[in-house]
Amino acid sequence: MAIQLNRRPIFGMNCPQCGDLLIAPEWSEYEDERHVLHLWSCTDCGCEFETEALLPAAEPVDDAATIKAFFPSLLV
Repeated sequence: MAIQLNRRPIFGMNCPQCGDLLIAPEWSEYEDERHVLHLWSCTDCGCEFETEALLPAAEPVDDAATIKAFFPSLLV
């Protein structure tokens, strides 16, 4: 039985037309705090395509609890 390794890179993208490894997008645009658009361009075959990344939502921060934890009351 042969084991097939996952050939997907941990960074970059494979060109959908020729399969060449693309290290970084040509251009990226933040649509809002969670959506990022990437424009990719393959130097081997000239294929251009877009991908969209959805970032995880930031968890709400309790500022009062954080301030209290770092700056305890100085009243004695």
